[in-house]
Amino acid sequence: MRPAIYISFTMTAVILLSVFSLIDNWKRDLTTNQARLSDDAADEQLRPPLVRGTPSEVAKRITKWIDQQGRWKLVSQQEIEQGVEMKLTRTTSVMRFTDDVDVFLRAEGDSTRVQAQSQSRIGKGDLGQNPRNLKELVGHLMQAD
Repeated sequence: MRPAIYISFTMTAVILLSVFSLIDNWKRDLTTNQARLSDDAADEQLRPPLVRGTPSEVAKRITKWIDQQGRWKLVSQQEIEQGVEMKLTRTTSVMRFTDDVDVFLRAEGDSTRVQAQSQSRIGKGDLGQNPRNLKELVGHLMQAD
């Protein structure tokens, strides 16, 4: 009977440690279930990037990248007056939670300003997943630029 208790305790400890290791900002990650790119973000990776190309070209790059990703999906895309609006989802790997990611591509000269926000569909806190979603998207765009 004791080995089963030790195994259960060890498994619980490993799960809790893996969840805690995901938390970057204890104050934010346990109480907030959304994130957005912002000009005044403390984390430079969460600032709206300016990427080369028209909004349509940037949207094509995002779509091509999404097609290669297992957890990202394009829900809708539409041309708007100032550029392109995209609705994406990203599913987490372990619990299979779905986050909604809205991307707004606006022409700025011969480049495109990327604005985006990510929000969890359920829960009070996101354990930092929404900022990670945005960083993943921006990281791809900056590599491709």
